Parts: sequence; structure tokens; C-alpha cells
Amino acid sequence: MRYTTLSGIVALATIVVNGVSAVPAVAGGDHGHHGISVPCDTTALSTAIATAPAGSTLLLARHCTYHLTAAYTGADGLPPIDKQLTIEGRDATIVRDGPTAGAFRIFHVTSTGDLRLDDVMIRGSNAPDDGGGVLVDTSGNLKLNKVTLDNNHADDQGGGVDVEPGATAYITRSEFTFNNSGSKGGGLQADGTVTTDGVVFARNFAVNNGGGIDNDSGDAVGNDGAGIDIDSGTVQFINSKILNNTTTGTQGGGIWNQTSLTLIKTEVSGNVVGGADGQGGGIYENFGTLVLRDSSVDRNSTNGSGASQAGGIYNHSGAVTLDHSEVNNNASTVAPGGVWTDTPFTVNQSKIRRNVPTNCAGSPVIVTGCAG
Repeated sequence: MRYTTLSGIVALATIVVNGVSAVPAVAGGDHGHHGISVPCDTTALSTAIATAPAGSTLLLARHCTYHLTAAYTGADGLPPIDKQLTIEGRDATIVRDGPTAGAFRIFHVTSTGDLRLDDVMIRGSNAPDDGGGVLVDTSGNLKLNKVTLDNNHADDQGGGVDVEPGATAYITRSEFTFNNSGSKGGGLQADGTVTTDGVVFARNFAVNNGGGIDNDSGDAVGNDGAGIDIDSGTVQFINSKILNNTTTGTQGGGIWNQTSLTLIKTEVSGNVVGGADGQGGGIYENFGTLVLRDSSVDRNSTNGSGASQAGGIYNHSGAVTLDHSEVNNNASTVAPGGVWTDTPFTVNQSKIRRNVPTNCAGSPVIVTGCAG
């Protein structure tokens, strides 16, 4: 995906909003694709989503930027998805158009909705509650392929995407960048069944009293899960990267988990917990199940004041398995720098090395094979 500059967005907004009248969606094929062609016009996009029969495919205008200047309804920038629908973006961008556009998310998949998005950027949302870029209600389904979620915000949780309990999301070859939340899950709030394959979560942010925009109502305590917060359901990351996410709170710079989480060939790196007495710069595990297979937790940190521990993994009564995995080069203010756990790990040909001030020393339980 390309990235659109803010200046480019403003310029395009002037052209689209002031210079182009509403154009209806056109049914038909496009270079061998069969579906409904949507002109480069925001009204046409909303009309197409609202009126397309269930099972339809919408073909967006290639390289177009669709500017949302006001909510379609409530806190939703586009018509809620309450049916099966595929949107082929063809390198298009859908953006909430600046600070005067009001507070709304971009996509909302309802309990009867089934949405597939391909090759599109979702940018600049400002949801007053959950799910900045995309909110998926209980029983809803979401598939993302080659989708970039960039600079989206939710006042509560899920700055990029919020998958509610009982919902399902399958995300491939996508990127979550610079999203933020006022509570948890700056990039992704995963409470349903979520699988990612080849996905990058980079530079997402969770902070007390709002991420980027202050939250003046509701739950605004941003302690957990700068990159990804997982409170329920079953979640699996394959060939993915959770990189350089930050929380000014106390737990889980990269991932906060209390359910069933599996990492396969996945990198958790460069994440930071900056609050006082922080825990789990890379991963905070809380009473759940965590399996790392052929994965790495590397160069994460808890660098706040007080007893900030476990730059790599902090495990509170969870069942953790390290299988051909590494926890290396992590750092914390006080020992241990690598792994803190009150429960033994299951370890298979894995390494915990070069963490500072210690690898495991200072933990109530020392992981098998961890020295120093």
C-alpha cells in the first residue's frame, strides 16, 4: 500500500467535495472483474454500500481517495454492513476528512454482516467509543487482505479494529500503523476469534486520557495493550510482526493477553511499557494460554520508574509454551529483564539470552534452561 500525505489529502478533499457532484454506482465488469463499479465519489460509495444486494462485490475507483466529511448515521462514517459484501479497493483510500468532520468510525460490521476488504487504506477515523477503523459486532465477520489501517483513533478500545466477543476476523498481508486508543488495543482489540497471517502492527499507541485525542467520557484508562489487547476468544498470529508499539500505562507494550493466544513465526520487537512499575514490554500474559512457536520476543522494554520488570514476557498465572522460540535482548528497570513468571513454562529448544539486567534472575519461578 502507498501512504497518502496529509497535504495530499487536503488537496484532494477540495477537488472531490467542492468540484464533483454525486455520481451513482455503475453495475458491470472492470478489466475482467465482475461487480459494481464505484466512481471516485464519496456519495456514490455510500449509495453503493447501502443498496448493493447481499453477496455483491464493489469495485472502487483505482487509486481514488474517498473523503468522509460527516457521519452517514450515528458514529458510522459509511452505511453499516449488515449483509455479505466484498469491497475491492484497487489501492484506494477511505479517509475521515480532518478535524471538522466530526467523530465517527469508518466501517461498522453488524451482527448480520460479513465484510471482505481488499487492497485499500482506511485512515483518520475518530470513533467516540470502540473500533476506530472497523468495528465488528458480536456474530459479525470480517476479512482483510492487503489493507492498511493508518492513523485511526477510538476513544475507548480498538483504534484500528475492534473485534467484539463472538465475532470473527481473518486478516492477511495487512498493516496497522500509528493507530491509537483512549483505553486498550491501540492497533487491534481482539475479543472474538481472530487469525492474522503476514500482518504488521507497528507504532500503535495507547495512553491514559486518550490516544492523540482526549477522551472526556467513558472508560479512559489506557494501561494495557498498546499494540494488541486480547480479552476473550481465540487468537492466532502467523508470519506477523508486532513492532514498536507504546503504552504509557503499565502492562503489555506489544500484547496484553488473558485468553488463548498462539504466535507462529511471529516477531514481537521494539515495544515499550513506559508507565511506573510496568510489566511485560513485549507480552503481558494474564491467566490465559500463550504458545510461541518459531517466534521471537526481542528488544522490548519496560523503562518506567519503580519496579518496572520483564522487558520480554511477564506471565501472571498463565500457561506458557516456548517451542523453538527466543526471548532475547529485552530490558527493564529492575530484574528480571527477560522473563518474569509465577508459573513454570513448557520449554522446547528455546533460548532466553542477553536480557538486562538479568534473563530470569529475580523471577519467582525460573524458566527451565534460563541462566542468569
